[in-house]
Amino acid sequence: MSAYWVARATVRDPEPMTEYSAIVARLRDRYGFEPLSRGVRVEQLEGERQFQQHFLHRFPSMEAALAMYNSAEYQRAAEFRRAACGDCELVLLDGGDSVAG
Repeated sequence: MSAYWVARATVRDPEPMTEYSAIVARLRDRYGFEPLSRGVRVEQLEGERQFQQHFLHRFPSMEAALAMYNSAEYQRAAEFRRAACGDCELVLLDGGDSVAG
């Protein structure tokens, strides 16, 4: 079952974010994720918290997403993300492939 990696961030220093993006791109084949959206234009319908960018990636499974997040290489990349972003949220969402409308 697919899983979705949802990140919302306010980037304050783009230089470390460039390094983060380069490391994460190298992890794509190993963990099988597909970037679906990198949205700067967002319509916030409710809530007060504002973010500059939103990212959505699909993983083949929750296990694959967690394996990437917990890997030493991603944790090294995450240090760059944390340095770049003043505010960031990251969640994993079960794809609910078995949920029908």
